[in-house]
Amino acid sequence: MPFARTSKAGRVPLRVWAVFLTALSLLLLFFALIAHFAESRLAQKYTGPEYFRICEKSGSMPYPCISVANARTQMNRIIQERKLAPEAAAQISQLIVKLTVPASAHVVCIDHVNALQLNLALDKLR
Repeated sequence: MPFARTSKAGRVPLRVWAVFLTALSLLLLFFALIAHFAESRLAQKYTGPEYFRICEKSGSMPYPCISVANARTQMNRIIQERKLAPEAAAQISQLIVKLTVPASAHVVCIDHVNALQLNLALDKLR
């Protein structure tokens, strides 16, 4: 057989290696496409308003964050939607200051507030 060359006598033919490597590369391509699809579906699922970002600290889980300036601009809307007294603006401002996380080398955001912690603290205001 002229096409069934072997690398050395008694070893696996080169054609078998070529088929194996082709199948392996197709399998890797398939898994890369699945990973890309899963990542895009997760990104669609966890999108929020434009002012939210996902912040990460090294060694911890990512969390949704909002810049301090955006948190302050949302105060009136928070008061209206949660049906709080207008005097609650001072308490909300104190919460924002208390929960502000300064920017560091590990965080890709500017000074920000953890949105989950802020919402939990606002729930306790009632």
